[in-house]
Amino acid sequence: MANHIHHQPHLCVATVPLFNQLALSDQQKVESLVRHHRFSRGDQILTPAQAGKMIIVESGAVKIYQLSPSGQEQMQRMLAAGEHDGEAWLFGIENTDTFAQAEQTSEICTISYEDFAKLLNQYPSIAMRLLQLTLKKNRQLAMQNHLLGMDSVEDRLKDYLKEQMQANHSREFMLSMKLKDLATYLGTTPETISRKFKVLERQGLIRHSARKIEILTEF
Repeated sequence: MANHIHHQPHLCVATVPLFNQLALSDQQKVESLVRHHRFSRGDQILTPAQAGKMIIVESGAVKIYQLSPSGQEQMQRMLAAGEHDGEAWLFGIENTDTFAQAEQTSEICTISYEDFAKLLNQYPSIAMRLLQLTLKKNRQLAMQNHLLGMDSVEDRLKDYLKEQMQANHSREFMLSMKLKDLATYLGTTPETISRKFKVLERQGLIRHSARKIEILTEF
């Protein structure tokens, strides 16, 4: 007689650090609040005109950015599968300046402010977890502001690579952003970043192949 194997259904919230430490039964309750969407490359997922909501990337990649007063795009971060954004909006803060755009075909889950408010009444521990993650993201934004305050693009790139090495606990790591996105993050152009990578290679500081980086010596 054939054996029938019953697999647990995939939960979008199980990929998010905010929720994946909850018991499975509690994750299932959170999942019942989630709405699932599929976006193609270039689709707008969120604009300031829309009500704030948490965005969870189930698969694909999402670019979070703002516009400068002159209308120039300023990328804040790139979200990969399992990452999320929009914690502040879940507490009722209005989204006045942030856009989210699919960088490739992406499966996205969203939770609205109204639904999340109900959730916090049931699970106060989630509020503390959310605070921890928000503080971590604020440190990352502070790091970006620190880099953008440097006059030298080469120094910005060096500090960024050192930060990535420490975050990965290894001298070898994969860049989490494409070259053009890294350039935007560091406030320069892809051509300049490409040249600076070559300079660091000629100096024997790094080995660079596509998005793979190996730091050969301390900067």
